[in-house]
Amino acid sequence: MSTTQLRRREGEVVANRPLGAYRQLSVVLPALGVPARPGQFVVAPPARADQVLPRTWWVSGEHTEAGFGSTLELVVPDTGVLPAAGEGLALTGPVGRGFGLPTTPVTAVVAAHGVAGAAGRWLGERLRTAGCTVHLVSVADDPEQHVDLVRARRGADGVHLTDLRGSEDTVAALAGSTGASVLYAVGPVDLSATVARVAAALAVVSQVTGLEAGASGLCGYGLCGTCDLPLVTGRRRGTRVRPCVDGPVLRGDLVDWAGHP
Repeated sequence: MSTTQLRRREGEVVANRPLGAYRQLSVVLPALGVPARPGQFVVAPPARADQVLPRTWWVSGEHTEAGFGSTLELVVPDTGVLPAAGEGLALTGPVGRGFGLPTTPVTAVVAAHGVAGAAGRWLGERLRTAGCTVHLVSVADDPEQHVDLVRARRGADGVHLTDLRGSEDTVAALAGSTGASVLYAVGPVDLSATVARVAAALAVVSQVTGLEAGASGLCGYGLCGTCDLPLVTGRRRGTRVRPCVDGPVLRGDLVDWAGHP
């Protein structure tokens, strides 16, 4: 993780809007040296003074304008402990490696769970801009937890709704019927393991997130080891990867998902 990514920037919340079961924060920061990418996250201070661990949020959009700084879009859980428009907010990041885009147009399936659906939607928009055919799979255990389906449908060739239990069958059927050559997953590690497993069965490429931004007990700085994942023997030096430092986006075939607790 570079020192540039770990730089803490003082920003201002210019909007705090409801978005279904979530809130969408727009935060203006000093201009980013490198554009943000889907799959990256930011680290925010704890919600309360009596809490130690920071909050981690997926980045769901970014716009930089010369002379006016960068605006990050963050879709976050509606916890009730969020800064209002006009308040300051210090953020570290965007942190880590984001998703890579294909060099030529392909058919892609993007699966995202809950609040991570906003990051998945942004990834889908980037893929379509690159000429790809994109199918989004929005995974939520409660219908109210799907993120902004109207915008998602505008930015994808198809949107498919399922829950975590049905995600494997949905992704496998969709990838098979569309001839997708790359599968993406944004959200909890269980979903990443599922998508990586489907990709392996179909002999296609997968890129997945190795941690869940917003999960409890996650420091976001590579210090706590909560997000560590085992690697497939012989694929890389060492036996484990720390996604907040070496990710969060990983190739699905590099991780020993069977060894994940």
